[in-house]
Amino acid sequence: MKKITYIFVSFLFVAASAFAQGEIDALRYSRNDLYGTARSMAMGGAFGALGGDQTGVSINPAGIAVYRSSEVVGTLGLNNEYTEVGGVEKSKFFGGFDNLGFISYFPLRSNSVPLVNFGFTYNRLKSFDKKYRAEGANRSSSLTDYIAKHFWDTDPLLLGNDSNVDPFYRSDGAPWMPILAYQGFLTYPVNGGYESILDPNDKVSNVIDMNDNNMDERGSIESYDFTIGTSINNKLNLGLALTVTSIDYSTYSIYTENFPSGNNEGFDLENYFSTSGAGVGVKLGFIYRPVNSLRFGVSYHSPTWYNMTDNYYATLDYKVDSYIGKLSSKDQAEYNGIENRRVGTGEDYFDYSFRTPDKWTFSLASVMNDNFILSLDYELTNYKGMRYYGETASDAFFGSIESLIKQDYKAASSVRIGGEYRFTPQFSGRLGYAWTQNPYGDTYRAKGDAVISGSTTIPYYRMEGDANYYTCGLGYRFNRNYYLDFALVVKTQSDDFYPFPNIWNDSRTELVLNAEPYKMNNNTVRGVFTLGYRF
Repeated sequence: MKKITYIFVSFLFVAASAFAQGEIDALRYSRNDLYGTARSMAMGGAFGALGGDQTGVSINPAGIAVYRSSEVVGTLGLNNEYTEVGGVEKSKFFGGFDNLGFISYFPLRSNSVPLVNFGFTYNRLKSFDKKYRAEGANRSSSLTDYIAKHFWDTDPLLLGNDSNVDPFYRSDGAPWMPILAYQGFLTYPVNGGYESILDPNDKVSNVIDMNDNNMDERGSIESYDFTIGTSINNKLNLGLALTVTSIDYSTYSIYTENFPSGNNEGFDLENYFSTSGAGVGVKLGFIYRPVNSLRFGVSYHSPTWYNMTDNYYATLDYKVDSYIGKLSSKDQAEYNGIENRRVGTGEDYFDYSFRTPDKWTFSLASVMNDNFILSLDYELTNYKGMRYYGETASDAFFGSIESLIKQDYKAASSVRIGGEYRFTPQFSGRLGYAWTQNPYGDTYRAKGDAVISGSTTIPYYRMEGDANYYTCGLGYRFNRNYYLDFALVVKTQSDDFYPFPNIWNDSRTELVLNAEPYKMNNNTVRGVFTLGYRF
């Protein structure tokens, strides 16, 4: 299916009705990180068939039936996020509670059903905290080129103030990006379309800032599991969990382009965007133990159904003195009469619903002589199942995004493997590895032409790569009640960072506008401590 077929979705919403519900945003809220207790993370998160650990219960709720005592745990994580884009390095250090949980053990007077256990677990599934800076000099493509080409057939009457109606909030409004560009004199109408204010061969320098002064990306995805489980004949464990999940994400950025005139000309595009929401889902699982040394596990996580709210605004500061000769005499007079060369959208919000993909986890574990554990998890997540839902007026837009998601995404795999060796009854060592596949179709990633909502004024985005986790850790049991675990987790991931999407011809065989993406290298080092009490 031709990608260009769906460009029309940019014009289906009035600006006050949508902001950033694109296919890139869907992945941001659906792809989780390695999470949980220090013991599980030291073993690469491979706990789907083991149980007896708060993370194992979150992966497979049947793991709660492995417990033969009650337990309270708390996990503290310290993180250093390092990002390098085009030779510019940034890092961010942060910490907080990653996991809290309580398991209650209830023995029954039955050989066939010996127990019923209940539990509550909190996990921070993903942290958005990151800062970076992308710099590029003498680049042949400008954001003004992208706006002129992508929104070429927007009605000029919808972009200005001639009707004495705020163009950002017209009932028949245009997308916000071309309004900002038009009112900032970065584009102008010509021959039924638009052109950039720049000359065809002009080279620009751009900066996308994401640091404590100019941009800050924050937030997390957090889950709260309420789990019940039982065992049948001490062979088959069953579990069920109700999961409540919350999303809190915010970003503040400045996108800068410096024009080649040498007169300090160009623009600063400032964006603020935040999303908050809550959702519910369920988890089902079983663990089967045919012999004492071998365990098989299967779990299913339903989609999470979210109600979400976006808040956003944008401002554009501009200076194009050397280029106004291309404008009409009326527009030149208007430009020369402006003292404060800034245009802003004002703050607005949008409510909608979102559904994450569902996933299956298949697990195998071996426990040998109570001294050595080897565990393997395989997880399959159906990213084609991501969906947006909204009011009737937005059905056409969301239907088009659904088609894009089905076209551009695929089911993606994760593999987690870990081992533990008990040197003494008190002291254990652990190693692990995890790999999470990126969910993009090959053509989609190669083309780099993600469709973002026409009303968004944040043009840049990341095409995430595969994630690799290298883990190790130690555990020490002080006595039969108290224990302390430590894990060290190193994550590596290489992304493609686009200042704005590529534009291809109708058949996607010729690159019309090359966004010249950056290579983004991400490395995270985490230290995780878990203190537990069993009774």
